[in-house]
Amino acid sequence: MAVQSSQLTEKYDRAQTDVSAKQSAANLAQRQAVQAAAAFKAARARLSEVVVAQYESPAFSSTGALLTSDSGQQYLDTVSNLNLISTNRGDVVVQFDAAAKASAVAKKSAAAALAVATKTRDSLNAQRTTLAQSIAKYQGLLATLTAVQQTAYRNTNTVADTAVAVKAAVPVTAPAPTAAAGKAVAFALAQVGKPYVFGAGGPGAYDCSGLTSAAYASAGISLPHSAEGQYSYGTHVSFGQLEPGDLIFLYHPIGHVEIYIGGGLAVSAPTSGENVKVITVSAGDGYTGATRLT
Repeated sequence: MAVQSSQLTEKYDRAQTDVSAKQSAANLAQRQAVQAAAAFKAARARLSEVVVAQYESPAFSSTGALLTSDSGQQYLDTVSNLNLISTNRGDVVVQFDAAAKASAVAKKSAAAALAVATKTRDSLNAQRTTLAQSIAKYQGLLATLTAVQQTAYRNTNTVADTAVAVKAAVPVTAPAPTAAAGKAVAFALAQVGKPYVFGAGGPGAYDCSGLTSAAYASAGISLPHSAEGQYSYGTHVSFGQLEPGDLIFLYHPIGHVEIYIGGGLAVSAPTSGENVKVITVSAGDGYTGATRLT
């Protein structure tokens, strides 16, 4: 169930990122459509002014040109210029009209893409709600265990569950290889004890990729709020090469990410009903790979 929850959370995080990108695209398309429509309206108004002026003002009419010209050639030149002005204005209106129509089409397309992305995200959220209900039932069963049984269960694979305990439990290990990795590790350790919340990126709660992206954001490195997305960043390293600050990825397809802190330990935002904590890591247990960002 934990694997299913992690993979569903990963799908939701990717869907939310997609929605955010498409929302930005839809907002841009909306602004461009408004600007194009305004430009078309203004160009059409200017053309109307020229046409009216040609009819109402002697200086802007063929008759006026005839009366004010000193020669036949001057008359022809004036009429030609007037026609050119009208033609150019007309061409501008046509161009702006085409731009306005294209922008309207782009706006409609962006809105449709946003609607599809939103529907996908909402569907995943509904699945997550169903899974959360199953987890709640599971936790209800856990509550029926004796105190000793519950303690044994909660301590499985867990080194520490509070920030105070972390300082006492985490052994002295090799320092992080870079300042950025050190900042990311320190940030992650400071979040221990905070609750896991589906789709959260801090500061009060996290899901797995929300924790790792926030940790590296504290070091000035931007990562997507997606475990699968983070796997494509940095340089891949083997389990035996792990150093503090490396990101560890689990499951196929990737559905979980943790940050290695050294000594065979990592900080993880595990799943619903649990807090951010320090855990032991191994090359088994769903291990997929690791990346080094700095």
